[in-house]
Amino acid sequence: MKLTSRIAGYAGAVGVLTGLLLSSSRAALLDLPRISDLRPGVDLDPFRGLTHVGMLVSAREARARLDDGRPWAAWNALRDFAEEDADELPPAVALLAAESAAGWDGWGHVRRLLEGRAWLAEEGDGAGLMLLGRAEEAKGDRAAAARAYRRYAAVASGTDRGLAYARLGAVLRRAGQERAAADAFARAAAELPEVADWMAALRADALAAAKDPTASPISPAGSSAARAAGARAEAHLLSTRGDDAAAAARLEREADALAEVDPQLSAELALDGARRRAANGQAGEARAALRRIAVDERASSGIRAKAAALLGELPGDLTADEEIARAAAYESAGKAGLAARALRSAASRGVGADGRGLLRIARLLFDAADYEPAREWALKAAEKLDGEPAGEAELIAARALVRMGKEDDGVAALRRLAERRPGTAAAGSAWFLLGDATSDRDAAIAHYRRAAAVASSPFAREAQLRVGDRCRKGGDDECAAKAWEDYAARWPRGAETAETAYRAGVLLEGMGRTDRARALYAAAIAAEPTAYYAVRAADRLGVDPLAQAIAGLEGWAVASASADDVPGLLRRLEVLGDAGLDEPWQAELEAQARMLEARPYALLLFAEGVRDAGHAVEGIRIGRRLLEMRGGAWDERLLRLVFPFPYRELIADEAGRAGIDPWLLAGLVRQESSFDADARSWVGARGLSQIMPSTGAWLAAGAGVRSFSPELLTVPEINLRMGSRFLRDQLRRYRGARDLALAAYNAGPGRADRWKRELGYGGDPDAFRDRIPFAETREYVKVVIRNAEVYRRLYGPGRSPGLVAPRR
Repeated sequence: MKLTSRIAGYAGAVGVLTGLLLSSSRAALLDLPRISDLRPGVDLDPFRGLTHVGMLVSAREARARLDDGRPWAAWNALRDFAEEDADELPPAVALLAAESAAGWDGWGHVRRLLEGRAWLAEEGDGAGLMLLGRAEEAKGDRAAAARAYRRYAAVASGTDRGLAYARLGAVLRRAGQERAAADAFARAAAELPEVADWMAALRADALAAAKDPTASPISPAGSSAARAAGARAEAHLLSTRGDDAAAAARLEREADALAEVDPQLSAELALDGARRRAANGQAGEARAALRRIAVDERASSGIRAKAAALLGELPGDLTADEEIARAAAYESAGKAGLAARALRSAASRGVGADGRGLLRIARLLFDAADYEPAREWALKAAEKLDGEPAGEAELIAARALVRMGKEDDGVAALRRLAERRPGTAAAGSAWFLLGDATSDRDAAIAHYRRAAAVASSPFAREAQLRVGDRCRKGGDDECAAKAWEDYAARWPRGAETAETAYRAGVLLEGMGRTDRARALYAAAIAAEPTAYYAVRAADRLGVDPLAQAIAGLEGWAVASASADDVPGLLRRLEVLGDAGLDEPWQAELEAQARMLEARPYALLLFAEGVRDAGHAVEGIRIGRRLLEMRGGAWDERLLRLVFPFPYRELIADEAGRAGIDPWLLAGLVRQESSFDADARSWVGARGLSQIMPSTGAWLAAGAGVRSFSPELLTVPEINLRMGSRFLRDQLRRYRGARDLALAAYNAGPGRADRWKRELGYGGDPDAFRDRIPFAETREYVKVVIRNAEVYRRLYGPGRSPGLVAPRR
């Protein structure tokens, strides 16, 4: 909820005071003359009665900083006043200071500024009461938080009142006051029609926890996520009354109702219902439901696997059909061993025991690294099959021999297969594996060529790459360039093609074949314009790799009527977020995104709204899904969705302060956190630029941070200042070399120093980057450089092509 403080200004007074204050220290501000001495009678509402010039100017500065999205700077503008004279601060200034502190989660300061103030209900329409409630929640004092929310609800109206009741309901639930919470959610529903369905679901859940006998069913309306939550709440209530059968039936009814609207939630509800049936001794009903879920390809693999597991836990023997259903679920979830076990059980009863069924079992056993039985089942399958399926069975049997340590026998079997079944996918795979098995480079190249020639082989692409790789290692650049050029022609899309085409172009350029090289660089850009090697190719051509993607919108079914509901969906998310209801917010987001997949343009608008509301990670995720739906075809809107630019002004300012490239800083933040200010890594790094607490403590003084604590690293202003300074230090250390500076940022300066010495830095930048021994750092350096150039071209002035590597 955006809380505002109305600070009226007077331009003449501000102009005079600004000149006085430009060179003043904070201590000097405290000794400036009082406003009444300068301009008696001037109305400075809402600071009527404020007598300190310094405080007035600091308040104006804080308001401006807060409006610019810089709460830490706003807090620092008022900090001395807030810390030294908190009890004496005028209400408007205290409220502004509290709002500033709340912006960076400084809830301890908020509480100290607002607790016990008599003016809270009057100043700023009572906004301080909401802030105080949140501060008390952060402290863990639920009773005090509830009092503050009640007081705010008494003076607020409309949406603000509804938000207060929603937060009150949530805090009362955590305090175990379920009936009071239910009443608060009911009141919230009356004020928040956009999410009345969610408030009804939360009310029902609270009444269920209270075992309230007066609770009545909620209306089966609203979003699929809210309906599912409501159904679960009613099922919970029925269970507390001892009617588990009715609880299961309630979940099943909602599952049926949502089957076409939201198959994923439908499957989840059906699984919950089946669990209740099973626990209640209704194994027959549970079996039928679990079998349906296990084979439902619209449900997630995780839900299907859970259904399969529960099906296996039911009393009594499983039928062959049930085992086949379990196998399908486990196979979708990548649980090859469990899938094979289920299929073997079915095959033992004659179901799925034909050649193709035996081949499936052999394939799963091989994937589960159970090689000896995999070979046995594969040989049985081969006896019953012919053509391509028989070849696949023979391939599995041969590969199993190799994995079992019988390499000579396995290689011999692969050769027999390759020669006996020419042109089949199995033969192509066998030639590839034979190439891997030989140490003779020329023989390997010959085998890989034969493998690549079989388009149906899953190893064809890799085989073509390895032809080029082996030729290159043998010093035959002509052969390597030809192999990679052929690869780009056969498989023209994707980041791997961009790399392959670029490497072919470099070789051809080195041989003086400029025209062919330029054609390969263009192919690299066309393959995947946002890939690192596409950016490198564009650098060599002196063009913008994003130019074609930015040129216009392609392929969107831009029908306004198909997206009319998007603003309402976004408003629902906004209200849930303002109410602090994180789990409903996430459930609603996921449900709406699933629903909109059938309408890609509406999903695009929805994702843009989510991004613009400050949820870059979710926007990126949906953007990637849209890109997949479009077959990898970019346009400018998708680029801005997958490469968003929150905190743009802040990043530009901090980069300017540190004297570094703002696009490089943006690219680093995109890779480190995807612009999630609360991001934490497994090693403890925090915030936008992923600063370790120990590094933050070291950088704090130089960044102007007093009383440093690790929690401050999630404050964007602080984190970006520290990140930009640390990056600046690395760039200075390596005299502007971005790859070395980024390697140091990721892996530490000590390692970067060693790599600089040992890997021949200073020659070919591609060669150095490829030789970085840490895979994570190697990828990190390339991705951040790629990101920087995408941001430069996507958001930079004029979007003119520029040199990708100012200093190599």
